[in-house]
Amino acid sequence: MPDISEILREYRVKIVPAAEAQPVNLKDLGRRTELGGNPDEIQPGGQSGIRCPGCGKRLHLVGQIDSFEFNGKDNPNRKDYSDTQFVFGDVGMIYVWFCFDCCEPLATMDCY
Repeated sequence: MPDISEILREYRVKIVPAAEAQPVNLKDLGRRTELGGNPDEIQPGGQSGIRCPGCGKRLHLVGQIDSFEFNGKDNPNRKDYSDTQFVFGDVGMIYVWFCFDCCEPLATMDCY
């Protein structure tokens, strides 16, 4: 694991409606980041039915952040393993959830 600097490298995100984008393929490691929709679960069943700790209602998926610096040959953001800052566990994904009733955010993680 490389030493992580106090401030992480900055990336910009281009938002494209899903109808105009290529579908997400779970085998496209490093290229599965998206906003909204349903989580692309790495471990089936691990991210379904996430509930608000405040009110108990089902949370909405705001987005998922892939390990987008994964050193895969087709990944445009790949970094050498000694230089990665955005690889979560074993090429995992961070999921960001939100309760629109309580205004409570929550983050979970899944990996291989």
